[in-house]
Amino acid sequence: MTKTLIIILLCAFHFTVAQSNEEIVQKACEVQTKWGFKAKNKNIITLIDFSKSINEARLYVIDLKSNKILLASNVDHGSGSGTGLTPSSFSNIEGSKATSLGCYLTLQTYQGMWGYSLRLDGLENDKNSNALKRNIVVHSSKKMFSKFSWGCFSVPDSNANTLINLIKNGSLIYAYQ
Repeated sequence: MTKTLIIILLCAFHFTVAQSNEEIVQKACEVQTKWGFKAKNKNIITLIDFSKSINEARLYVIDLKSNKILLASNVDHGSGSGTGLTPSSFSNIEGSKATSLGCYLTLQTYQGMWGYSLRLDGLENDKNSNALKRNIVVHSSKKMFSKFSWGCFSVPDSNANTLINLIKNGSLIYAYQ
């Protein structure tokens, strides 16, 4: 390849990443506008884009003060949502082991069977209102038996504590496809 072609490809890649980041920040601003009145921490929003593959970063923590993505991570979906690369269905039903979409409020942390974890309250009656009853939480995937959760947002162990500490105690999580 010539140097010129390499430079053009690198510039195109940079533009695509920058454009994608701008779209993510814009989506976070839209979520804040709609749901921000529920949040104690109005500066941090987490987006989870389930249209992306389980094998790529699809969870983003956004700082709305600086309009920057603070953390991007892989995140699992529930086995009840399908065992493909992207979830095929969603549910709010207890025992479904499926992921639920919609807006969540982060609550307190605790030490549980998955280690350091974060409780979530579902804010949408028709989408995720049973999150507390279903014990849908954010936790590390380190001790899991497969790469699919039982509906929780499990992330790689290397990101789990950092993620939980960034978003705990009253920020919003918005899961969508």
